[in-house]
Amino acid sequence: MLFLPALTMVTETAVRAELKLVKPCTSDQRATSKHEGADRRAHRRLTAAELSWLSHARIKYGPDVSLIDLSVGGAQFETTSYRPQLGSTLVIELAAGERTWPVPARVLRCHLASLAPHPTYRGAVAFKRSFDFEEIAGVVQHEVDVNPVQEFTRLNLALKQIAESTAASSALSVTGMRALESTFAMIEAGRRRESTAPFIDEMGRLLRIMTTALENAADPSTMVPQIIARLHRSVPSLMVRIVDANQASLIRNDAVYFRVPTEGIDVPECLIVEFPQDCALEAWHLQLLEAGAQLVAVSKDLASSHERAKEEPELRGWNKLVVHYLDGRLLKGYGRDLQPTRGSLDLCNDPDGPDESRMTIPFAHLKAVFFVQDFAGNPDHLPRPDADDPSARGRRVTVTFVDGEVLRGATLGYSQNAPGFFVSPLDSTSNNTRIFVLAGAIRHVQFHDASSRTSAPQPLTSVRR
Repeated sequence: MLFLPALTMVTETAVRAELKLVKPCTSDQRATSKHEGADRRAHRRLTAAELSWLSHARIKYGPDVSLIDLSVGGAQFETTSYRPQLGSTLVIELAAGERTWPVPARVLRCHLASLAPHPTYRGAVAFKRSFDFEEIAGVVQHEVDVNPVQEFTRLNLALKQIAESTAASSALSVTGMRALESTFAMIEAGRRRESTAPFIDEMGRLLRIMTTALENAADPSTMVPQIIARLHRSVPSLMVRIVDANQASLIRNDAVYFRVPTEGIDVPECLIVEFPQDCALEAWHLQLLEAGAQLVAVSKDLASSHERAKEEPELRGWNKLVVHYLDGRLLKGYGRDLQPTRGSLDLCNDPDGPDESRMTIPFAHLKAVFFVQDFAGNPDHLPRPDADDPSARGRRVTVTFVDGEVLRGATLGYSQNAPGFFVSPLDSTSNNTRIFVLAGAIRHVQFHDASSRTSAPQPLTSVRR
């Protein structure tokens, strides 16, 4: 296993212009394998990097597959959602441009290749008729070169817009920012050397994957598989995947792996690249894989931020509310600008949602409105009867509702003639931040003097509604 740390720069002085990745063997084994390998393979096998015309491959009426290699007589592939049965017949669909070529095949073998991050099956099939590569030559569209510096500028602009829309200082964490800066440093270093022109071209295509996704507001998690697929097509490899560092040590010897910079993860991840035997690697291949690991880190960082944003949407003045009706019903939603004098409450399904999602609820139907930190709350939380947070400002009060429920807290704005008043919880561990109590739902209000905070509550003022 060859391990390269994520931040190691591969330069022409450190790596020869061409590298061959081979397994160690004796001279007798080398001579034997040379003849046996030539005899055993009736057709030359091409990796995905040599199949520039290939858009994608899939099993007909089934899932997409990741192609390992392809020849006129058969193919090897991996899939995570389907296990081909030995001896069965299936149809491999190979797509180029807008056309698809179905090729009937028989399954020769299939085995479990990996368990992490999910079960992956590797299979080999023999085509029932030879596949004619010449037929596809007429539909091949050559890829247009992409300027990586321009794409990097677009990417930074997209990240800035994301940060502004979420009122955050940055769309990336410190780890994500460092990974992005490291990628740009590699691009700048490569631009000064003519020998790294292929690296520059491929970096432009990798960055365009990210800029296109962000500008189209796509889920950032979709960028990782696209980056992996692009690396697989750019480097002469059998397979490229992401696994955790513990699994990386189990990978075969003819593989290279790079650590993916991550933040807040106990077990770091690695970018694994498995190569065919006697594979000729150029220096820019390793540079591209190293930069790819950095972009995977940036994509995963954006995906984590996206998930957090979905779980905790930016409220921008909105509050999470749990509305309790007099008849016992509950409603959850978002509201703001609760004005007791209005006589009603506006509740929305989402912050800044459409007008048709807004519900106006008259106070006459309500018992209380709870301002909460989390809609789910903590079912195992037990209120502490002796809790009295010193930071809770106002007079200590006990409210008894008409249904018998009792609420203890502190209030600054109680008025007997008002439609309601706010109560702050005395328990600092409560999910409630404050409660608006409706006057029509109250049976009894009892105030306590300051000394009652450390002794049994003593009524100072008692008010019946």
